[in-house]
Amino acid sequence: MNKKDSGWISVASILFLFFITAMVSGLALIFTTSNIYFRKNQNDYKIKKEADILLNRILYDIQYLKEESFDSPENSYIISFINKYRKWNLTLEDVSSGLHLDFLPDSDLRDPLFSQYVFINNQSTAFINYRNQHGLSSSVNDWRPYVTEAAISSCVTFGWLHRSHDSSFAFKEISRNFSTADQDKLFPIVNSFPLININYVKPEIIELFILRPSFEIKDAREKYKRLKTRLEQRPLDDLDIMEILGVPLANRIFNYIGGKTAFWKITFDAEEKYIVQAIVAAVPNEKHNPRTVEKYVLLDRRFLNVR
Repeated sequence: MNKKDSGWISVASILFLFFITAMVSGLALIFTTSNIYFRKNQNDYKIKKEADILLNRILYDIQYLKEESFDSPENSYIISFINKYRKWNLTLEDVSSGLHLDFLPDSDLRDPLFSQYVFINNQSTAFINYRNQHGLSSSVNDWRPYVTEAAISSCVTFGWLHRSHDSSFAFKEISRNFSTADQDKLFPIVNSFPLININYVKPEIIELFILRPSFEIKDAREKYKRLKTRLEQRPLDDLDIMEILGVPLANRIFNYIGGKTAFWKITFDAEEKYIVQAIVAAVPNEKHNPRTVEKYVLLDRRFLNVR
């Protein structure tokens, strides 16, 4: 299951909003397995209970990732983190870095370069009409009639909504659900964390933003080539990106790109019967440095039958 099949938690649903509200209230993972699992199957109960205990250990260890300036498969802590749990075949997947079409303002969707790459026959209007009629999507598959084959693999439905995108359809929907447009009250759903970790996407996705004239990046095409080359050599963080593009962190392109990941999918084995899949979100350190992570929280956990 890859990032484009991420229809677990729909931001359009009350369920997703409940998870976020619970998270903001500081609710932790509580072991109520005696109420969740059928005791008539003691072995099944034991497997799931032990998996939840292991998941708690994993959640504890992933907190150290907030100290890292960038996330990538080459990050030394991520490598050691995965190796620590290799007995359980643990995997860590970025499921939020990409094109979250529901969360982008219409002006982004209509940008000529963006629209040509993303939408079939350059028809951003067709997608916008569909979204306005059907609301926010929980699966990338909903977008297939409108999105090109080149772009669909880079689309995601997990992510935070950026504060600067208060004109977006998503902001209006979320505000309606919460009966407020106060961004502070909508935190962490609405925050200042960058949308895309450039270390986890195809360079072509970053090109869509670097070449946008409104970001005023001098010699943008040459800067993009330089950034692409550097990414082939090693992962990048905010300081690297600023140096390569020659623009300050205040440039609006940094609303979109950075070196940290917002949502992770963690997968590991629970003996030979289940695969555990969990979604973990990075809550930004909004008061001190909103591009950094204050903590990682569990949003969802499920057991998938191996057979």
